[in-house]
Amino acid sequence: MTTWRGVAVLAVAALFLVPAPDRAQPAVQEQGRIHAHGQDVYLAGPHVDVAQDVPADLVAAGGTVHVGASVAETAILAGGNVAIDGSVGDDVIAAGGDVVLRGHAGDDARLAGGTVRIAGRVDDDATAAGGTVRVERDAVVGGRAFLAGGEIVVAGTIGRHLRAAGGRVSIEGTVHGDVRVDADTLDVGPTARIDGDLIHRGSQEPRIDPAARIGGRVEHLPLPVRPGARVFTVFAWLFLLAAALATGAVMIGLFPRFTPAAALTIERDPWRTLGVGAAVVFGVPIAVVALFVTGIGVPLGLILLAGYLVALLLAYLVAALFVGMFGAERLRRERQPVPSRGALVLRLLAALVVLGIVRLVPVLGGLVSFAALLFGMGALGIQLYRAYRGEGR
Repeated sequence: MTTWRGVAVLAVAALFLVPAPDRAQPAVQEQGRIHAHGQDVYLAGPHVDVAQDVPADLVAAGGTVHVGASVAETAILAGGNVAIDGSVGDDVIAAGGDVVLRGHAGDDARLAGGTVRIAGRVDDDATAAGGTVRVERDAVVGGRAFLAGGEIVVAGTIGRHLRAAGGRVSIEGTVHGDVRVDADTLDVGPTARIDGDLIHRGSQEPRIDPAARIGGRVEHLPLPVRPGARVFTVFAWLFLLAAALATGAVMIGLFPRFTPAAALTIERDPWRTLGVGAAVVFGVPIAVVALFVTGIGVPLGLILLAGYLVALLLAYLVAALFVGMFGAERLRRERQPVPSRGALVLRLLAALVVLGIVRLVPVLGGLVSFAALLFGMGALGIQLYRAYRGEGR
């Protein structure tokens, strides 16, 4: 379903477009304790456990990230498994394989992952995208809820409107507003309470239990027929593939040692790469906004913004090249010397095709692209620093 796939990707992309901390002070984690130079806390590592209260903003990335203490302002988290059990005074922004919010978000929550669960309280709006998205029975979202995923279950309470897009959507809780669903299958259970209208767009009629209470009208809209949409999508995909391959080929041709070295950084130091990538991806937009606010920094902000957009493309290509090189090694079952430029371009092409196919998978495609940007940006930054230090050519 084209509509809900687009919503899922937009939900993941929203992670980059929200306000974030406006200070950049370094921090380290040692034996479970946090030491921050300034008020903000920045952490990265295989296992990140925030057990002490954070007086301002928190940015953390790692294999597992657990927030058990309170965060005074915004929390930005990325990892294989992310759990928020503490109280966050402002926004919660999290992405990972499994993401669960059991604590409290004082403002908005923006979550993306393979599995996303909201089991606590969100005072304002909640945006969630994942293979499976659940709003548990005890969960409370004070504002609106925007949900996208392969399977969506709403068993808790939504304070205002609900917008959901997925393969299968089940509503078992309370919605104090209108409900609009784009889904192949919609089930409204006997415990569902909807104060407003229920509008469903999908290929099948919604299944509504007679015990469910709906205060407004119920309407089912069939999916629009777009005969030329698939052809246009294929041509657009081929064009973007050719453009990305051409850019990557130029990059490999101009920097035949730097480019594969940057890609291999992801394998050699994955957690450091992830941490650096998260810091750059989230930090540069903050710096650009700060420069724009000052007024006199607008020209520098525009230059930084242009460089950032170029860096995002290069970072994705570095990550794709790593996928191609890693896949070729696994097929050969042995490590090969650095390939020739032509071989690198062929491996990049294969990786771009694979990643392009993965992007067609709802929700997962957006998450994979998000991960590629983080790892690729970190690898690019680390290798640039090494080149600056004279550690590589």
